[in-house]
Amino acid sequence: MISSQSILSFVDRLERENVCLHGFELREAGAVRAEGYYAPFVKGQPHRTYSISKSMVSLAVGLLADEGKLSLDDRIIQYFPDKLQGDMDERLARLTIRDMLRMATCYRKTTYREGIDFCWSDSFFAVKPDNEPGSMFFYDTSCSQVLGEMCQRVSGMPLLAFLQERVFAPLGANDPKRWLTDPSGVPQGGTGLIMSLADMAKVAQCVLDGGCGVLPAWYVREATSKKISTHCQGNPEERFGYGWQIWRTRSGWAMYGMGGQMAIACPDEGLLLCTMADTRLDPYGVQRIYDAFYGEIVARLGEAEAPGAEAALKEKLDSLTCAAVPHEGGEWNEAPRCYEMERNEAGLARVQIEGRCVTLDWADAAHRFAWEAFGVCREANDTGLDAPCLISAGLVCDGTLRVRCQLIGDAPCGLELLLSEQSDTLSLRMMKSSDPKTNRYDGLLWGKKIKK
Repeated sequence: MISSQSILSFVDRLERENVCLHGFELREAGAVRAEGYYAPFVKGQPHRTYSISKSMVSLAVGLLADEGKLSLDDRIIQYFPDKLQGDMDERLARLTIRDMLRMATCYRKTTYREGIDFCWSDSFFAVKPDNEPGSMFFYDTSCSQVLGEMCQRVSGMPLLAFLQERVFAPLGANDPKRWLTDPSGVPQGGTGLIMSLADMAKVAQCVLDGGCGVLPAWYVREATSKKISTHCQGNPEERFGYGWQIWRTRSGWAMYGMGGQMAIACPDEGLLLCTMADTRLDPYGVQRIYDAFYGEIVARLGEAEAPGAEAALKEKLDSLTCAAVPHEGGEWNEAPRCYEMERNEAGLARVQIEGRCVTLDWADAAHRFAWEAFGVCREANDTGLDAPCLISAGLVCDGTLRVRCQLIGDAPCGLELLLSEQSDTLSLRMMKSSDPKTNRYDGLLWGKKIKK
């Protein structure tokens, strides 16, 4: 049994490490043992799952393969004759669905360019291959894009409608869902599924339980087993191998999406942890979730229930809020001042500071970051970033101001600002998630105070 104290330790550890969880659901033997949502997030709220979309596409492939509508040894070009132009590289001609499922394509990276290409799957059949298919693992989101479009072509249904009919509805996973598309209208098979944490957990539990008669048992077994080595990956938890669009871990498998969208399964222990989060400003953030789960939950299975722990856990879960920038203390000057920034490629002209607000004046826009109190998150729709946001700020021990803005719409991502004022100058460091909405927030800029 999972003790209440171990769950409290899990939550407290991630809080200490400033991991920005949006929600979690912990299951044992198929039953929900604990769940928590970090305000302003609530249960049932649709959330971008990023690369968990890949795992859902894989399940669609499995259903179609089980029905005999495709074979995993089919070559992918069979399903896209309209996209083949001119002389085709023989390596692409040999690429099978099975190789694509395990990320052993003939490419060493994603072929499409977000924000540039119109139809993302077109690039997969136009870019020159890098290596022999089936030879080694390279994480390639474009192969998931192609697999998703293939499922639409074979099933004759939109990808989301097919999964809704065959997987989500039978499991009672009925919260609202959407699937973002590329500019041509094809679902973003590798990154675009938006669904609730609770529904994601229901699907992951079905996989952990062997398919439950909804998914083919043989496919679930194979998809969650190691199909290729991933020892060259940077993240420690990603070095245990890869199945069919599902990662292997130290103690089982995981569906894993950028920023902490995860379903971590421990089959031998009957445990499942599902999370929604935004760890993209912390390079080690996803690993912190893994380590806290294995260290505070899995390693402490069977621990006796401590007196009062159950009540303490309930109180904690009822009062969760999203992580804010830590405030280390110090005095803040709320007097208005303005800095003219040295000419820069980013296009930032001025930085205005007044009260509890920092405004960045760009050549084409003004972005406003206002906070209510240091160390506390504020919901904001007035930043100018065209997305709902969470704003928090705090002072570093040397007086540097740290401001964090987390976008919480269809593309959970974020940016951080470090502002150091010295006499009449401002040094501004900008850090970002890799997302088009925050691309300009990168680098170190310098400016001088405008004197009235």
